[in-house]
Amino acid sequence: MLLGLLGESAGLPLPGETVLMFASFLSHKHTNLSIQWVIVIGIGAAVFGDNAGYFLGRHFGPTLIRWAKKIFHLSDDDVQAARDLVKRHGGRTIFFSRFIFGLRTIAGPLAGSLDMEWRRFLKFNLLGTATWVCAMAWAGYGFANEFESLLGYIEKASWGMAAALFFTGYWIWRRQKRHYKQKQESRSG
Repeated sequence: MLLGLLGESAGLPLPGETVLMFASFLSHKHTNLSIQWVIVIGIGAAVFGDNAGYFLGRHFGPTLIRWAKKIFHLSDDDVQAARDLVKRHGGRTIFFSRFIFGLRTIAGPLAGSLDMEWRRFLKFNLLGTATWVCAMAWAGYGFANEFESLLGYIEKASWGMAAALFFTGYWIWRRQKRHYKQKQESRSG
């Protein structure tokens, strides 16, 4: 569990909720593994992994941004708009990214790459991680007899949330890009 959550949070595509819920399931079935330890280890591993991802993003951010600009045909204005979004909505994004498969994997490196303040990142990361770990652990523990069915529901909900977040993020990005372009035009005009 420790390595699974640590790796996923640092940026590796691993199934964190499955690992966490399975550990919770085991704590329900075996008396030598307590749910409290599953929660403590889960929070510690995820926060440590997210911070490792954040500092990797901070260190390799310029390279990652150059790569993303080439792949996605982004301009300097697009990158600046993303930085502006992180300044305004970064805390909420970090908190809620913990609940969305795929996004929780890249949230730390992305926050580091886009220069999110570390203390702010840490605060929202810790809050989101603690909420997510407790929810997943207690769900796995409480539904130990229905473990497989529960994982299917969570996966479906995660994909739905990811799609909604993607479209919302795209809409905000487009709006921000338009606003940034208007601001640039008014400065030059």
